[in-house]
Amino acid sequence: MRIKKFNILIEIENLLIIILISFFFSDKIKVFLTSYFVCYLFIIFHELSHILFATLFGKKIEKIKLSIAGVCVTFNNSKLEIVKNLIIYIAGPLANICLAILFYNIDFIFEVNIFLALLNLMPIFPLDGYNILNIIFNKKIIKNVENIFLSLLFLISIFILIGYFNPSLFIFFIYVMLIKYVTKNHIK
Repeated sequence: MRIKKFNILIEIENLLIIILISFFFSDKIKVFLTSYFVCYLFIIFHELSHILFATLFGKKIEKIKLSIAGVCVTFNNSKLEIVKNLIIYIAGPLANICLAILFYNIDFIFEVNIFLALLNLMPIFPLDGYNILNIIFNKKIIKNVENIFLSLLFLISIFILIGYFNPSLFIFFIYVMLIKYVTKNHIK
């Protein structure tokens, strides 16, 4: 579904709409999806912090995409100083760290937000860590670092899949690889 409001394109993935609707029709699904939606709120908070700093620095939002894997905000290509760009990309993980500190005594909230912060700091396209490195280093260094982290992510996800029968990190790895290869010329 695509909606255009205030010159901002809002895309909502059809699968996310189906999941949202199914949440209201089954108590079993509701129990299963409650944790997912709580995590989704943390992801939205993360993206709102990017939006806050980007708009403070004069960038305009072009698109907000909501998918089952999270939220992605695209800004216009207006040029900013290196420090301001770094602040925009660091704002998301810092927001999750702030939430983790604020809710230190609630294990679920603490752990999910630390996980989201660390995950987003990985130097893999399209995550914040990749964009931070893209601002600081040249393309060859970024490519090498990204390949190392992709290899580590793959190995760890396989270990968790086989050792703990938990496919979540492996599914994330597949999702990142799909985005990486669908978006052909992602290095600026």
